[in-house]
Amino acid sequence: MRKIVPALVLLTFSSTARAQGGYPDEYALRPLQLPTGMVQLKVPVVVNLSEGAAASPVFIPFDLRLGLTDDLEMRIFHPVHGLCVSGHAKGCDHIYNDLGLGMLYSVMREQGVELSLLGAVEVTSFASPVLVRLDTGMAFKYVHAPFSVAAWPYVGIGLTHRDGNGDSINVPVEFAYELAPLTALFLESGLYGDAHDFGNSWHTPLGVGINYLLQHGVDMGAEFKLDDAVGNGAGGDAREFIFYFALRN
Repeated sequence: MRKIVPALVLLTFSSTARAQGGYPDEYALRPLQLPTGMVQLKVPVVVNLSEGAAASPVFIPFDLRLGLTDDLEMRIFHPVHGLCVSGHAKGCDHIYNDLGLGMLYSVMREQGVELSLLGAVEVTSFASPVLVRLDTGMAFKYVHAPFSVAAWPYVGIGLTHRDGNGDSINVPVEFAYELAPLTALFLESGLYGDAHDFGNSWHTPLGVGINYLLQHGVDMGAEFKLDDAVGNGAGGDAREFIFYFALRN
């Protein structure tokens, strides 16, 4: 499994096919889905900054998106750590232990509003016990220059070992504002909790970041995030710093 994803990345970016034109460079104004033939690889480096656990762990949950058609996008992602690079003593029980495969299918595009169906299968642990989840929901985005608002509400359903892999309600939200043609600010938040005890488990993260377009098809960005900013399920001091590159053909 460790060899499959890197090989797929190399194969994808070695292709000479070009994506359709018209995809905006401006971060805040980009549509929900990539057009036919476009590929994006995002490589974030996530550093835990929680008190008493600085850099424990450091991990790289890289994300690969592929525009199969103008209406259908496939995504290969990592729901937990991806590559965990800080070592066992710094919170990495495994170097590589999770993988997800997701799809977005567009059902509406009209006057800056997009709506898509979303689904994914997540393996959050390959190690025993193997933990598998199914995600199903919708994706929404409204773009009105110079800003956009997007949300991806979905239900996560535990398929194996449900005693520790139960169902969840998840509503990630992002607000993005284009400061200049090369620079955008974004705010990430949302609502998360146990589907069967939401009132006692809900929590809201809060992240603030900046995206800078280095050149056409190449982004660089950074974000500071409080994983459990407020809520009944808030875990207090849980924060992280994220630095990333994103490459598109």
